[in-house]
Amino acid sequence: MVIGLSETLLLVSGGCLLFSSFTLIHFASTYNQYNRSLAVLSTIIIGIVSLYAASTSTNHSKLESLELAMTTAMLGLLGLLPIFLAAITLVLFRISLLTNRSVDASS
Repeated sequence: MVIGLSETLLLVSGGCLLFSSFTLIHFASTYNQYNRSLAVLSTIIIGIVSLYAASTSTNHSKLESLELAMTTAMLGLLGLLPIFLAAITLVLFRISLLTNRSVDASS
């Protein structure tokens, strides 16, 4: 199972597009006078560069490559989800089993 260069570029650009879109939504929902414009500008630049990378790797139109890159990134994250959930479960078991507190009724 070998991943080609175009598939890797598509996954990375899709992840950057997801990051960029979520960050822009966050900046729009928490807008105040203390927001720094450099963070918004860098997020927009990351989004534009990753959209260009996705469109060059897929040879589709801009909208189709945007859809394909973000879908591929979401499916990649869903594929990694069981690993993250297993790690979180192990950490929570470790925390709950290694504590020396007595478990009493709190009320």
